[in-house]
Amino acid sequence: MKVNWKTKFKTSPILFRRFAEWSGIKLRHFRIVPGEMHEQKPELHEINVALEGRLTTIKRMPSGGVRKRFGGAGDGNVCLTEAGQPVSAFWNCEVENVRIEIEPEHLSRAALENGFSQHFELVEPPEMRDHLIQHVALRLLDEAGSESPAGRLYADSLVQTLTLHLLKNYSTAAHARETAAVAASGGLSGYKLRRVQEFINENLDEDLSLAEIAAVADLSQYHFARAFRRSVGMTPQQYLMRQRIERAKELLAKDDLPLVEISLRTGFKNQ
Repeated sequence: MKVNWKTKFKTSPILFRRFAEWSGIKLRHFRIVPGEMHEQKPELHEINVALEGRLTTIKRMPSGGVRKRFGGAGDGNVCLTEAGQPVSAFWNCEVENVRIEIEPEHLSRAALENGFSQHFELVEPPEMRDHLIQHVALRLLDEAGSESPAGRLYADSLVQTLTLHLLKNYSTAAHARETAAVAASGGLSGYKLRRVQEFINENLDEDLSLAEIAAVADLSQYHFARAFRRSVGMTPQQYLMRQRIERAKELLAKDDLPLVEISLRTGFKNQ
């Protein structure tokens, strides 16, 4: 990425930066001095959420036209750029920003697993304000910087929410229907539900991911999360947390164990 920085000092134009990564998604949090980014074609889909400052983006559209947007912090204002779309930007003040980068293969895989067309484009409306995307970005940012992160399952759930939201609201993919197994029963079968609950209870001390739990039910993580909620009335993350709390209560009541040992046995990051 080529940027002309507007600073007179021989110091780094990047005032701070932080990086985190989950399956299919990367998060970058940074604060930078004023500058101008030359036109580029990003290899990944990008969602930018401004936390402070204002910037202007210029995108060359497939039709040959140009779209200029003035974006600032707050009010759900986000910027969506599809992989391969020519884009440039400039900003005349310090900017703090959260950028979510999504691998195209991740989005295509999610489309296939959820009955969407695999052949689609992302579409950014002229004025894109989306409080859900802003909320997910901030929660992922909190998770990345937390001394006691909630765990892989929580982050996976946020990633899943963001992915499906993009496919449903900002893509040309037409949604078909869910898999027959989920649609027919409205949830998990009794056998699969028992297997999943046993797996979770036997691995409360592990940092379980949504993909690992979904594999026990032989479903994609996207279908599994919806089916599990229909069957149990809560998300996998909420169920896991409830089971950990119940196990901790049992250990506190029956065993003369130190708190640090109980936290380790129940998968909590600290006492």
